[in-house]
Amino acid sequence: MFYIQFMTFEKFLDNYRKSLVTKGKSSNTIKLYLRDITLYLENSKNSEISQQHLKIIPLFKKEKILDYFFYLKDRYRHKNDGVAINKLYRTLNRKLSGFSKFLDFLVREKYIEKNFLNGFDRTNIIKKNREVISRNYTKWIPEEELSFFISNLINFSKESNESFNIQRDILVIAILVFTGLRASELVNIKVDDIDLNENFIHNVRRKRGVLAEIPIEKYYLKPLLLNYLAKKNLPESKNLLSRKDGSSIDRHLVYRAVLKYSKMFLGRQIHPHILRHTFATVLCVNGANISDVRDMMDHKNISSTELYEHVNKIKNKSEIINNFVLDNINN
Repeated sequence: MFYIQFMTFEKFLDNYRKSLVTKGKSSNTIKLYLRDITLYLENSKNSEISQQHLKIIPLFKKEKILDYFFYLKDRYRHKNDGVAINKLYRTLNRKLSGFSKFLDFLVREKYIEKNFLNGFDRTNIIKKNREVISRNYTKWIPEEELSFFISNLINFSKESNESFNIQRDILVIAILVFTGLRASELVNIKVDDIDLNENFIHNVRRKRGVLAEIPIEKYYLKPLLLNYLAKKNLPESKNLLSRKDGSSIDRHLVYRAVLKYSKMFLGRQIHPHILRHTFATVLCVNGANISDVRDMMDHKNISSTELYEHVNKIKNKSEIINNFVLDNINN
């Protein structure tokens, strides 16, 4: 009991981390959750993780947490940039989810009675201005624009054939576009798992720890892979995507590559997850059923995939209307 009373908050956070591991959370998710809690404490006065945990826990009261989130929202500088503000809302929403998990832990450990974020209406914090923010421009890239984007990337790749970094970064984007992989899954693909005979990437470790086989798109992605792997100056590395010295790339490099080339060839910056949303949306538009999309996206719950089902519903309505018009013209 003496040990528990004088446990540091740092140790308390480590216990929280272990609980997230047992719940099957990915390492990246756990890092984000812990980082968000740490950043919150850094913003609070006279609070350090080296202090006794019982002195820190009162900072997680409802009014203090909400004050912090409104502070984050109000101090944001790019309020007239629709894409930027939407990114902020996604970040705030993710942080709220992370805080909710921590409050659940506090409830389980009997430090607080209930988690106020369960069922909490977040719209006052993350309400979106739909007049400013276009759905297509923040959730996915329309097919025609995506085709233009890919064509420009491939042409630029051919023009810059001698630059290893350009070849690698464009391959990074192409893999994201044609597989729907997460950035954290992409960086761990091994050279030996690229099968260009059967057109599969083998042993891809998904977010939930499952090993999967990912099809290689033949028209755009396969030629880029062939060209990349054929280069004589490819660094010695087990990983498919590496730096010039052979060391592994990380998620941050993936983000920088997507930001750089989307700004260059789309006229705006997007992040890797938009390419993932685009992959799922294009699958739905082209007739894939929701179960197949779920498998390709590695969603734990079908409800996550059903976000894309509205695309098929809109498409089906259009087809019904068009068929109705054509039937009447023919009659």
